Amino acid sequence: MSIETREPREHLLSRRNVTFAAIFVCFSVAVGIYAYRTLKIGTAAEMGSGFFPVMLSIVLGFLSLAVAFTPISANAQPLRFAPVKASVLIMGAPLIFAVSIQSLGLVAAVALTIFFSSFASRFASLRQSLLLSVGFTVFCVAVFHYLLNLPIPSGAT
Repeated sequence: MSIETREPREHLLSRRNVTFAAIFVCFSVAVGIYAYRTLKIGTAAEMGSGFFPVMLSIVLGFLSLAVAFTPISANAQPLRFAPVKASVLIMGAPLIFAVSIQSLGLVAAVALTIFFSSFASRFASLRQSLLLSVGFTVFCVAVFHYLLNLPIPSGAT
């Protein structure tokens, strides 16, 4: 009589993935409902201010559900907390942008935001941060100012 060895089965649902998916689904539903109730949605041809937030919340909801059903391999690394420096820089980036966009304009606001947030990486060097900042600033100006022709402040007058 032979004994068969069986490898452990991977779980269909990972508790970690389901937890994160539930958080993001709740967030997407809350933002979607808020935008739908408070902003004008419009149509695809004539978008209102709420069209993009509602569509983005729908996409986030579906992506979150896809994450819930993604299995984790048996040798997956356990979750770790991000370093405090990285967390502060990433969460502070929108604040840097919000504070500087009106007074400094698009170019300086994007450059400052990208420059400071790039130091969240432990591999960031001054040269790389400057290059990333310049490249992303040029990209944002090209897209938002020239292609989309958005009325974004150009700085102190």
